[in-house]
Amino acid sequence: MPPRNHKPPKRLHFIALVAPEPVQSELTEFKHLARERFGSGHALNAPAHITLIPPFFATAKQMEDFIPQLAEFIAGYPPWELEIKNFNRFGKRVIYAAVAPHPALNDFQAELFSLFMTHFPAYRKPNRFHPHLTVAHRDLMSEQFPAAWHYFSGLSYERKIIVDKLSVLVHRERKWHIRTQLPFKAD
Repeated sequence: MPPRNHKPPKRLHFIALVAPEPVQSELTEFKHLARERFGSGHALNAPAHITLIPPFFATAKQMEDFIPQLAEFIAGYPPWELEIKNFNRFGKRVIYAAVAPHPALNDFQAELFSLFMTHFPAYRKPNRFHPHLTVAHRDLMSEQFPAAWHYFSGLSYERKIIVDKLSVLVHRERKWHIRTQLPFKAD
């Protein structure tokens, strides 16, 4: 029997749109290049994705209660297309593949966040939603940034992806793993 004050363990999770193939493999290659040429490998700890709900702590029980409601919510949305257009940056530490503005994605994220807050009301709302797919993370050193940005900003990378499932990821063994994927409404 566990001690009286025993709290169930919490794991770090986040909710995202994981890039499908072949874009997943292409972006992983860019992440490998960022590590090999510029020393930034942290982005390799997760599949290429668009974060919808940033990392949060939850117990297994909280996730067991939340995921069925999340699945029901997702089933009400049809798949849609997103466009990835070249590379951009956040300051001088993060380089990412840019997602073209898409009002449906912003509306979807806002509605998803409302549902999320009914289960995790203590969560602090992020500053703003800026959809992107990271290729070089905050471990990109400032002295390496100019060369990395010169390289990535000079590339032409345009792809279209179909958003047809939502992923819940969990942090284990220093990496992010897909815990579950929930399909959007079938056509």
